[in-house]
This record gives sequence, structure tokens and C-alpha cells, in this order.
Amino acid sequence: MGQKTFKLDNGLTVMVSRYSSHGQASVSLTVNVGHVNEPKLGLAALFEKVLMEQAAGMQAVYGGTITTYFTGGASYDLELLMRKLSNLIMAPHFNSELIKLKANDIIEHTRDLAPLPKRQMKLLYKHTAFGDAKKVWNADVYIDAVSSYGVADLKEFAEKYMTAKNMVVAISGDVSIEQVQALAEKYFAEVPAGRRHKVQNDIYTGGFNRISSPGGYRQVMLGWDVSNLSNAAEANVMMSMLSGRLERAFIGKDVDIEVKIAGYYGMRTLRISVTSHNEEEVNEFTDIICANVHRLRTTLASDRRMETSRNRAMTEKLFTFSQPQDSAVEIAWQLLGRGIMYDINERINATWQVSARDVQEIAESIFSRPLTYVVYAKKPYYTYQEVVGKL
Repeated sequence: MGQKTFKLDNGLTVMVSRYSSHGQASVSLTVNVGHVNEPKLGLAALFEKVLMEQAAGMQAVYGGTITTYFTGGASYDLELLMRKLSNLIMAPHFNSELIKLKANDIIEHTRDLAPLPKRQMKLLYKHTAFGDAKKVWNADVYIDAVSSYGVADLKEFAEKYMTAKNMVVAISGDVSIEQVQALAEKYFAEVPAGRRHKVQNDIYTGGFNRISSPGGYRQVMLGWDVSNLSNAAEANVMMSMLSGRLERAFIGKDVDIEVKIAGYYGMRTLRISVTSHNEEEVNEFTDIICANVHRLRTTLASDRRMETSRNRAMTEKLFTFSQPQDSAVEIAWQLLGRGIMYDINERINATWQVSARDVQEIAESIFSRPLTYVVYAKKPYYTYQEVVGKL
């Protein structure tokens, strides 16, 4: 796999990942704005919906503080793919009827999602982790906001955010780096330069919050800020080890387990989530999570466990970069959030070198940071200080 990053004169960053993909190419454009750093509530979502209505054969995905537009096809159609992306941002069409139609789609989707516990917990976690627990997301307020926007709002949004310095273009697959450079100049050199909108802020606080469960649904989330983590290969192996241990610890229980990097407000947290639809006590979930975190911090893993965890971490990283959407979002976040994209080959090589001592040290570094602890449960549940003490 070969990688190259370059910038056009207008400040647009282009990242090329060249690898064998059976004659296929993926092209994406990521804008440094999303649903948690938008200038007006719901405006980024509405803009994306209106834009996608004008683009056949394209997809869009949110990354919280970024919005990524994708297309792909045969490598010999690379120029067509890049022209399609260019047209999306250079010649958008806005009219009141289309805006109203897409606003209604968002409203219907919002009403479907608002009552779901999983949705409520993600919002509660985000607001608690970043010191905004009093800002409770309200579906009616969101719907009223989306309903109020018109052509002028979307044009103002486009002029501010759809600019070269606020974007990253990523091309991957069976492509020529020289061809990509030429096509990038041809189709993106005229994008207005604008400026990059900074969203990285030191706003992580951690804390505790709870939603009272009216039925059988139970969930606990624990999280820690890892936005400025430098030794990522060690963290990848540690997370793979933790995932495996939690899976084994919960054998026989009907639960969903997730250990992932969750990004909000341009920052990243390591988030552990355990969910059950049975009336089980969340304290049992919390005990199991804390016991396994404590073990990582205090006990060196065996050689066999290290080999398994390194292999799992490497497989997960390679899988991410084999998926056009996941790869594009990761590349864009690194370039927009940190200003540089790591070399995937170097990351894989570093993964093989991670030792048991490295895992223990990174676990101690991460899990000694301020905790975010949220639960969806009836009483009893542990207090914040009780959970910190168990870690």
C-alpha cells in the first residue's frame, strides 16, 4: 500500500492510498462540519440531504464533526468520479420546494429515533463527557429548527463551509498518484480557498448521568478522553485485548458489548458499552467491566494473549482501510483534526512490536484519566466514586 498527501494552491488537502482493489477506485470528499459543530441546529443535516438529492450514485455519512460524501467505480472511470464530486460542491442547486421535502424527511426520521434508548444514551454520554449535561437534546426543538430554514440559510452555509481549506479529498484503490494529482488540479483548483474551521477544543470533563429505565432495557457506558493519544498502536492492541476479555466474561449472558473510539466535538473517547434487553442489574455489568480494566492496569498479559490481541488489532485496522467509507472518515479526521495522516504500513509494523508492558502502560495512562459514566437503569446503580474506585 502506498500513500501520498498533497495540497492544491487553494489549500485543499488530497490524500491518495494506492493498493490493489481489482480495478476499483473510491473517491470521497469530507467537509469539516457535522451535526455537533454546525452553526445552526440541524442545518448540516438539511444541507447534506439537499445535496445528496442532486447526486446519483453517491452516499454520505456523518462523523460528528465531519460530513463525508462518497462515490466509487472502475478505476478507468476515475475522472468521471472526481468530476461528480466536484460538481457536487461547485454547482449545488437550492430551491424552497426541495428544502421543504428534505426537511420533512429529517423530521420523520427524528420522530422515529427520539424514543429509542440507544439514541438517548449516545446523546447523554456525549453531553456528560463534554460538560454539557444540562443541554438535553429535544426532538421538538430540533424539528422546529429544521423546519425554519430556507434557501438563504443553505447558501450561507455553503459559502462558509464548502471551501478548499475546510475539505479533504481522499482517493483509494487501483489509481495512479500522478493521475490523481492532475485530476485534482483540473476539478478542485477553482474551489474557493476559505478557511479551516477549528473544532478541537479542550472541553472534555467526564462525569455521571442516568436515564431511569421504564422497562427491561439496561445499558452502562464508561468512557475516557483519548483525543491527544500518541501511542495509538499500543492502544489498538489494548482495546482488542479488552474486547476479547469482555466477550469471554459475558459468555452465557444476552448482552451486546462494544469497545470503540467514539468521536464528538472534534475529540475522541474510548467508550465501553454493555447493553441488555433483560431486567439485569447494571451493577453486574459495571463490576465485570471494571474488573477487566483493573486487570489490564495491574497484570501483564501472557505471550499467547499478546499474540492473539496483536493479530486482532492488525486485522481490525486492515479491515477499516479495506472499507472505502471507514477509510475515508479515518483519513479525514486525522488530516482535519491533527493535520497529518499516519502511514498504515508503519502502524501495522508498530502493532507487531507492542509488548505486554506497553499494553499495561497504555491502560494505566488511559484509565487513570477522568471517567465518563452513564447508565440506563433502575436503582440500584453504583455512584461515580464507587466506579472510579473499582478501576
